[in-house]
Amino acid sequence: MDRTVVILGGDLAPEGRLLLEAAGATVLATPAYIDRKAVIEILETHKPDAVIVRLLSDRLGHEEMIAGGKLRHIAKHGVGTNDIDVKAATELGIGVSMTTGSNGHSVAEHALALIMALVKDLPRQDALIRDGIWDKNQYQGRELRGQHLGIVGFGFIGQTLAGMARAIGMTVSAFDPHTPDSAFGDNFSRDTDLDDLLAKSDIVSLHCPLTPETQNLIDARRIRLMKPGAFLINTARGEVVDEKALTAALEDGHLAGAGLDSFAVEPPGIANPLFQLSNTLVTPHVAGVTLDAKRAVSVMSAENVLAVLNGNTLAPRFLAR
Repeated sequence: MDRTVVILGGDLAPEGRLLLEAAGATVLATPAYIDRKAVIEILETHKPDAVIVRLLSDRLGHEEMIAGGKLRHIAKHGVGTNDIDVKAATELGIGVSMTTGSNGHSVAEHALALIMALVKDLPRQDALIRDGIWDKNQYQGRELRGQHLGIVGFGFIGQTLAGMARAIGMTVSAFDPHTPDSAFGDNFSRDTDLDDLLAKSDIVSLHCPLTPETQNLIDARRIRLMKPGAFLINTARGEVVDEKALTAALEDGHLAGAGLDSFAVEPPGIANPLFQLSNTLVTPHVAGVTLDAKRAVSVMSAENVLAVLNGNTLAPRFLAR
């Protein structure tokens, strides 16, 4: 295969890169978070047959896509395609694929880890001990058993988290207008009104994609609908939450805490007010990139590229629309 594949925004795991190279492809990788100008220069220079998108500063748009001249496929290293102009790609006849299901368990586990750490008061207890304070009276941990988990977005990740939470003894309900009733079964109830779910949940975990409809879905009004003392977990996209409103609710104590793996601007500046609060637990958008998941995502994105370049048709679940 005499083909060129450019990985935009950081290299693949070795297993994924080796798949491409073993097929005879020339593979080049850029640093993370390069801007539009750098992307255009790279695509104009190397004229790739396919690109794999990891971490970019700007959305991959029409101008970048035509810069390469012969681009046939765009593969997302993950499932969120908000950094790719899928409409522009479709108009240009360029397919866009996702690595559907490859890192779902890792994201669900990360969400559960954030929930457990916050509800069990672990970050604050760790800080107290490191400051020389050994005072059991300051422990504010709760049991998860019997608490209500509200899940926003009930695809593979949301369903996986629901199963984990149910095993702990939590009550679980979910809001997702696009998921069929068959996904809920007997163990999880369906909420058809997001406001109702927010108002009754002790913990809310976000697992919806970023779309025009979900931009700032959790805004100031909806944050104030949440129970006093509730927790918000976001392992979806930062833009789903109004960060200013979230900061205010954490500062005045309306929310007990927030576990955040994604932010409206990435990488966020160190002055982000969410980082100054003691009741936030933050991670750098790594929920889906455990060593296991990174291998799986890299291999699947490479397989998607090779399938297309070899003239094969991808299954619908891998295609962004």
